[in-house]
Amino acid sequence: MHDASAATGEAAYRLPRTVLPRRYQLRIEPDLDAATFTGTEDVAVEVVEAVDRILLNAADLEIDDAWLVGPDGTRMEATTSLDEQSERLTLVLDGEAAPGDWTVHLAFRGILNDKLKGFYRSVFTGADGTQQVIGTTQMEATDARRAFPCWDEPDMKAVYAVTLVVPRG
Repeated sequence: MHDASAATGEAAYRLPRTVLPRRYQLRIEPDLDAATFTGTEDVAVEVVEAVDRILLNAADLEIDDAWLVGPDGTRMEATTSLDEQSERLTLVLDGEAAPGDWTVHLAFRGILNDKLKGFYRSVFTGADGTQQVIGTTQMEATDARRAFPCWDEPDMKAVYAVTLVVPRG
């Protein structure tokens, strides 16, 4: 397989349609004081044709763990490679995923950036005049990949369940 950054034509900017997301189960825990966040995701996917790697979008994230679970419960380990230029994350599987329903598991972390993209840090003045720090999101096309690894293309529709872990109050 060619490196994502070396792709030409449509492959240079479109993800392959060999693996399709169906449902994201996201858990994200921001640390506003440190301006960082950690997260995990379980993505129910349909493997359309047998693959030994999965390509999705990610930018400004560190990937800590990755694996797949097959329809029969078999776990398949994956090594990760993030190409910051193309904003693509490659999961290289330690085997071949056959067509069917699989779950992609990822653990990741990032910075609450000041780019106004993805998941970022902002400040507002409260009613009492004090400044408050918040985490907020901007998920327009090509920005969600800065908050969590995903198939960040408009036609790759999926259902999302999101849990935010935040301090009480």
